[in-house]
Amino acid sequence: MTDRSTMNLPYLFEQLVEEIFQFHQFLVVRVGGPGVRDLGYDFALDGTPTKAVVEAKLYRSLGAQSANISQALERLESSRLRAEAEFGILVTNSRLTALQKSRLQRYSQLRIYDYDILAALAAQEPGLARRFEEITREALTFRGEDLPNPAPVEMSTITADLGLAWTLTESHEPVEPPAKGKALCDAIHAVPETVSKPFEVACSAAVRYLFADHLVAFDDQHGSHTKMHFFDLVARIASTADFWQALITDFRARYIVFEFKNYKKEITQREIYTTEKYLYPIAMRGAAIIISRHGADQGADKAMRGALRESGKLILSLSVSELCQMLEARDKGSDHLALLVDKLDAMLMGLER
Repeated sequence: MTDRSTMNLPYLFEQLVEEIFQFHQFLVVRVGGPGVRDLGYDFALDGTPTKAVVEAKLYRSLGAQSANISQALERLESSRLRAEAEFGILVTNSRLTALQKSRLQRYSQLRIYDYDILAALAAQEPGLARRFEEITREALTFRGEDLPNPAPVEMSTITADLGLAWTLTESHEPVEPPAKGKALCDAIHAVPETVSKPFEVACSAAVRYLFADHLVAFDDQHGSHTKMHFFDLVARIASTADFWQALITDFRARYIVFEFKNYKKEITQREIYTTEKYLYPIAMRGAAIIISRHGADQGADKAMRGALRESGKLILSLSVSELCQMLEARDKGSDHLALLVDKLDAMLMGLER
């Protein structure tokens, strides 16, 4: 694909999903736009009265995390009830497991169209099929193998599913899913600048919420054997997601270090050099993420690239604003890893000798 920023991939995927439904003779009704609040879904089908609401979720790994799927379903059901729609469809480029699909038992008016079903719907028009493959390949930045062949799908079942005017179950008042990520973001912003310990506690809670399905054995203020170094937070990677697998295989990072810096200004190369001392690729501790109030300055960016180029140590910087973006994505059931994937991709693409 050419001239496409990965930052636009979710929108490109949403457009593709719209066109797939249009190809199958559905009227697509856009609901977003400037000044319009987030309704919890991307578009509606069949106009007024609304027959269905559709939410498109582009994930950066072929296997979506169960927590994201659960959150997305809960949010979509709330949106469906609010819109008084007959049913809702969650569309994703990921391939869901049988266990993940079983979560639909709680939501009789929802359906999931994952990698296999979407591929089957797109396959009937070569242009749509090609774009679906292109977008999925580009989204799975750190996948180390070819895309799998789509599993066989019974098209008559999908056709009946799409054309079915389901009978509404007993109506319930929509209940907004709890926005835990927003509360964690607010807690971080509530800590005054330069106050260290409360900032570390708040950021640690946010990291645990974001990566509970990806990391295990979280350890605060972990010290090295000699007690010369103390890490604000360290955890072990236990995830099949492409991003984390890339850290393990490409950067020797079975363990990841988190550092929290509540400074009035951007962090400098000094903080990068200090964190670099904590990393030890031979011991599978080759990566760190620094979370700071205002992010990194140009000197710090240069130092991070230098650490990667000269010693293979990966250090990524997140500002509190970026962390809150990830927390918001986690609340919505979207791919909160996408920002880290884009940061790593940009660093590798632009790394100089």
